[in-house]
Amino acid sequence: MNIDRRTLLKVGGVGITLLVPGAAVGNSLHSVSDAATRHEIDRSIKAGFGGSFSVRTHMHGPDGLTYADIEHAGTRYLVSSANLFDWNIVAADRAI
Repeated sequence: MNIDRRTLLKVGGVGITLLVPGAAVGNSLHSVSDAATRHEIDRSIKAGFGGSFSVRTHMHGPDGLTYADIEHAGTRYLVSSANLFDWNIVAADRAI
């Protein structure tokens, strides 16, 4: 994996924003409020990860990627995609 410090800080900041409820202000998680876009993201994640995953929140990052906070069996994942087809897990957190 070839990640430099700057990239890690950018992605880490987005991850913290998505995983901490109420932390996002201004250009927030609700910036992508279009129902069609939410439906497309939900469908894409369920196709990529499986139908038992639920989308908690999503947003378009400043780097052009789409980020989503998803959950499955008590574990939350921060995932990213450039094209809504290929999703990468950025972080995972066991929810209590």
